[in-house]
Amino acid sequence: MATTIKDIAQLAGVSTATVSKVLNRKDAFIGEETRERIRALARELNYTPNSIARSLVTRRSRVLGIIVPDILNPYFTELVRACDDTARLRGYTTILCNSDGIATSEEAHLAFLAGHGVDGIVLAASDVVPNEGLLRELGIPFVSMDREVATLDCLAATVDTDCRSGAMQSAAYLISRGHKRIAFLSGAAESANTRMRLEGFEAAHRQAGLAVDPALVRCGEFQHSFGRRATLELLDGTSFTAICCMSDMLAIGATVALRERGFRVPADCAVMGFDNVYLAPLLDCALSTVDRRIFESGRIAIEALIGFLEDPDPQRTAILLETTVVARETA
Repeated sequence: MATTIKDIAQLAGVSTATVSKVLNRKDAFIGEETRERIRALARELNYTPNSIARSLVTRRSRVLGIIVPDILNPYFTELVRACDDTARLRGYTTILCNSDGIATSEEAHLAFLAGHGVDGIVLAASDVVPNEGLLRELGIPFVSMDREVATLDCLAATVDTDCRSGAMQSAAYLISRGHKRIAFLSGAAESANTRMRLEGFEAAHRQAGLAVDPALVRCGEFQHSFGRRATLELLDGTSFTAICCMSDMLAIGATVALRERGFRVPADCAVMGFDNVYLAPLLDCALSTVDRRIFESGRIAIEALIGFLEDPDPQRTAILLETTVVARETA
């Protein structure tokens, strides 16, 4: 028979209300010795909360949804890990959905999560513009990460990276290393993420008294396959001495293409990434990149969402994370 709160209370010599407060981390006025005794008994007896019964009482499931466009991209893998770790520490569980960056897929995931009673949703970075009407209809609190999104009543927080500054830092670093013809690889040209990054790239050139050659700009997807393909096209059509990539996966693809054509990195062509995924320092030639504090951004997103859910007078927050250049071997 499964262990209940009543069982733990009897063994600990306290009330069921005290046990409930400790296990739900609402124990600020309960002594440390009592808290530890209750938690030790819960571990020893393999106590598992009855989440269904609890949700009927509280009208909360303590489940959060996370929608990402590409879980194979190490950026999102790391982000999801940060979100899940933080949620579990706060007594929540997560459901992961992968949209492939397709609007209809994301909408289907939103409906699925709503149907399964999640308390809130994290919409991770994507070139997809969220369905404003659907979000308003569902009314589930959500956090937007690095996306264009309308200011709805259910918008709990925005957690963004200063991508314009990051791209500017990346290009400025390459320029400081003597490069004057720098290629630029990014995601979809029409997306806000790419527009901000291109603005930063151009600003760094203006500050240095240089012009950006449009022939060196390629926009498509934040994936290694596009990075390789775009770099090969650039090599066939023009000359350059460095590539400013707006994701680490793009940088990996670009590096592969350069090596296929016999170019040495960085001796013949420098490569900068953007993200600082956990794989970046582990590559044969450690990737120089822009650190966008992935784990911290995931933690902040979940904390902001839970704060919005648990605050009796919730206030929307807006967080902008700064970036820094991480110089390694490729640039």
